[in-house]
Amino acid sequence: MKRLLLFISVISLVTSCSSPLKVAETHFDQGEYQPAIKKYEEIAKSEKYKKEKPEAYFKIAEAYRLSNRMLEALPYYKKAKDAGYQNMDMYFYYAYGLELQGNYKKARSLFERYTKEGTNRQLIRRAKDEIKHLAVVDSLSKNTDPFIEITKCDAINSEADDYSPMFYKDQLVFTSTRDAETVYHGTGDGFSNIYQYTFDRADSCNGSVTFFDSLINSPKIHEASATFSKDGKYMIFARSNTGHHKENFKEVDLYESTFENGEWSTPTLLPISNPQSWDACPALSTNGKTLYFASNRKGGYGGIDIYRSKRNVNGTWGKPRNMGPRINSRGNDMFPFVAPTGKMYFASDGHAGLGGLDIYQATRKDNKITIKNMGQPFNSPGDDFGLVFLEKRFGAFTSNRADNGSGKDNIYFFSDKTPILKPVNYFLAGNSIAIKDTTESKLPEVTVQLQDIEGNVIEEVVSDTDGRYEFKTQLKMGDDYILIATKQKYFKDSVYYTTADKEVDQEDIKDRPEKIVDYTLESEVELTKDYYDELIEEGEITLNNILYDFDDYRIRVDAARELDKVVTLLKQHQNISIELGSHTDDRGSEKYNIKLSQKRAEAAVNYIISRGIDRDRLEAKGYGELLPVVFNAETEEEHQLNRRTTITLLDEI
Repeated sequence: MKRLLLFISVISLVTSCSSPLKVAETHFDQGEYQPAIKKYEEIAKSEKYKKEKPEAYFKIAEAYRLSNRMLEALPYYKKAKDAGYQNMDMYFYYAYGLELQGNYKKARSLFERYTKEGTNRQLIRRAKDEIKHLAVVDSLSKNTDPFIEITKCDAINSEADDYSPMFYKDQLVFTSTRDAETVYHGTGDGFSNIYQYTFDRADSCNGSVTFFDSLINSPKIHEASATFSKDGKYMIFARSNTGHHKENFKEVDLYESTFENGEWSTPTLLPISNPQSWDACPALSTNGKTLYFASNRKGGYGGIDIYRSKRNVNGTWGKPRNMGPRINSRGNDMFPFVAPTGKMYFASDGHAGLGGLDIYQATRKDNKITIKNMGQPFNSPGDDFGLVFLEKRFGAFTSNRADNGSGKDNIYFFSDKTPILKPVNYFLAGNSIAIKDTTESKLPEVTVQLQDIEGNVIEEVVSDTDGRYEFKTQLKMGDDYILIATKQKYFKDSVYYTTADKEVDQEDIKDRPEKIVDYTLESEVELTKDYYDELIEEGEITLNNILYDFDDYRIRVDAARELDKVVTLLKQHQNISIELGSHTDDRGSEKYNIKLSQKRAEAAVNYIISRGIDRDRLEAKGYGELLPVVFNAETEEEHQLNRRTTITLLDEI
């Protein structure tokens, strides 16, 4: 498996005067698995330690497994078993190794035995999962795409591990343990570093490999899995700990660097990294606004889960969100990559597959995520992971499949030779919607403008009696647009729309008779009625979407959009002044809630002032929990309704 998981180096406490058994145990306990293997091999061959031979075989197998060399562990599990070593967990790991070899029948038999005789609950659960997966392995083995051609690129690969490819400008950036000048004692190979491969052309294996950058790569520390912004001036990568701990699933963090004045800046820790977890496998979205990465932080669904973080307006990264149980399994889910089509590719050993890590494709449609195994030739009984695209029909991935001859991770190129299907013309249409409280209704006679990203009007239409609008202008894929919707006595709506990731799946149009397909994309515009008349008549109104997170007074993105409408109201009607009243739910003390609500009201007022409204026309008032909308609220939704902001008319000139 991945040397990325081996981000750990340790300080040897072994002394030459210790016995071979003691030396082996010390190496093993310190995570120095390669020296441990050598010592245990000496013990297994020595007549002096005949009684310890079965355990020595087992410890050799465990050292290989814990350093992610499962296929090398397999014969030693067998030797330990044949020598009479008693350890039921050994049967689980032996079965898992057989599965990686493609020996599915024997693997299933041992998994079934472990479910009956094993004592480790977690391994029993995993064994049951593997049995379910093996039940469908035959059908997955037949899932082969005849148009996909793969090539192991000898110009890139070495005798060490080479993995995690990522295309960067006219290069392929990847990770390798080839530099053995400083040995990492976990595996006997070198430390992981980032390299670059410059190719003559994308579909060739004629090129040269060089060290990526001395400021990015550090001695005696692992660096791996780089990802880059579209302009190539920003990168995120994974870096290991300082080398003083054996906790190989901690102290692996994400770092960022920018390309300035012809060189990469000194990497800095990404604040969203969790110091108590393993954070790695970063991947930036095409537009650079979303970061995907893998982590074993608390609260996940399995061993390692995939998370995403949205980039804030100020350039910082927002709180990571778990991608959910459709993506994440009870196993390890990692190495995410989002293609320009919007489809996510990732590796997992927890979904049904051919063995080890398999590559999967995740697609979102109608707000539902569907995943599918990519089948052969992408997947094999071994570990297959890290799939990335350079072009729509060309990319790279990593595999330690049996036919590479070394058992090491190697980088493969793939080309999709599927016949090119139909060209598509893209257009934009949608519905104009009136929003009132929580209800929606179609709104006719709305003027909708299609503008380019600089605000130039491309086309203007008016929605029909059903609230439907359609543009005749053909959209350019990959471009960004702005929709401006206006109607008298309604607040203007501005919608950012991008055609990036909006390409239609050719499978959806392959049966259409046209040679060139016209395809309509959809985007709604939502208008809210001007508050002025209601405010004059009622004296007070509740703003939609001015909601707060529990025990917080910061203005959320949805709240900012609503407050912008208040700004528009005050600019259009210079004769009024208002009170912004803030209300909390009933959790917390009354005194505390009064204080919290006052802060929330002041935050809303300060936001409006920042948009150019005079402070003299605004008053902030915190009511605490005194005036709930929902009495005796129980659910989070009910509590959130009580956390609201109201507008009260104070004066009209």
